[in-house]
Amino acid sequence: MNLLITAISSATGPSGICKHAYNLVRCLTSRGEVFQITLAVGKWQELYFRNSFSLKTTKNVAIVSIDISNDAFARNIWYWRGLPKLADQVAADIVHLSFPVPIQRSMIRCPVVVSLHDLYPYDEPNNFGFPKVFFNRVFLEQCLREVDCVACVSETTLCRLKTRLPRFGNRKSVVVHNCVTIDSDKSLVWKGKRRDFALIVAQHRANKNIPLALKVFDELIRQKKIDDHLSLLLVGNRGPETPAIRSLIEERSLEARVELIDGVSDGELKWLYANCKFLMVPSSMEGFGLPVVEGLFCGCRVVCSDIPAFREVGGDACHYFDPHVKSDSAAMVETICKALAEPARRAKQLDRFLLETVAREYATLYTELREDECGTAGKRK
Repeated sequence: MNLLITAISSATGPSGICKHAYNLVRCLTSRGEVFQITLAVGKWQELYFRNSFSLKTTKNVAIVSIDISNDAFARNIWYWRGLPKLADQVAADIVHLSFPVPIQRSMIRCPVVVSLHDLYPYDEPNNFGFPKVFFNRVFLEQCLREVDCVACVSETTLCRLKTRLPRFGNRKSVVVHNCVTIDSDKSLVWKGKRRDFALIVAQHRANKNIPLALKVFDELIRQKKIDDHLSLLLVGNRGPETPAIRSLIEERSLEARVELIDGVSDGELKWLYANCKFLMVPSSMEGFGLPVVEGLFCGCRVVCSDIPAFREVGGDACHYFDPHVKSDSAAMVETICKALAEPARRAKQLDRFLLETVAREYATLYTELREDECGTAGKRK
């Protein structure tokens, strides 16, 4: 089986989409029925993929760098016109889109799968802004209509899809959880100076609720609930919320205690998870919650908002705060203090995110799609 996986997005640093595409490659190289994988990335992403992940071009993995401008118009045009050409060039048996993009399915001669992470264009419109969000909704629905299968990364995402767009959720959607491989990567000591820290791993977007985490950290300092030398490391891509985040850090005089980090290697991220005092994940809406699962794999305390996606992946291992009880910050401060008073909890059911499990589920899905395609082609003849 010959796979083409696409990961061309605006991201130039750490992002869930890049991590998902990388993990797809990692897990599917373990399957004997997969003899070639082509990973398509933008030219602005190639160094990031090669340097941040333990992903090297080998006899069965080829990284193809697409030389286009890093803007929405150029990227969408490539998916519309360039993807069918690349699929033909590499003789793909399956095309797997790492996130929804506009495509011409009639021009692609093999089944197409898309990973659906969330319904943000509907659930978190502020992530995109207006009127851009309306284009995102159009492209999302166009992609879901065209593909052969929608692979939702969680039951939560599938439930949202069935609720919001039932014609897609009830007809051609399945759940295949994200593959989480950070536990198997070599841990590399982070080269930063801070060695006593709390951690946030998130892009600077509205739904990540980073300002809330900063206010909580400030209150922990003022109430003397944490050590004077404890810092907060925020790992993640800059985004629409970056100016507000920087402004709040300055307003609260947190410059000496908070550090913004654009990106770290997977090995360094593993070290940060394993050595932080606690991980804060205060998102208002998520489709999966990759930092939650990565943190649990690495054995750290996870303090997160009580939302369906986090309950699904974290179970009883996380410390949840209810934003509807007291104020958001007070509830989170209280939860962090309780978490620090006990050892990190041991997570259960993490095997559903393991490389072997996810690889087996995708291999089965791809095989069924190819058989259906062959059957359809036979009927046409």
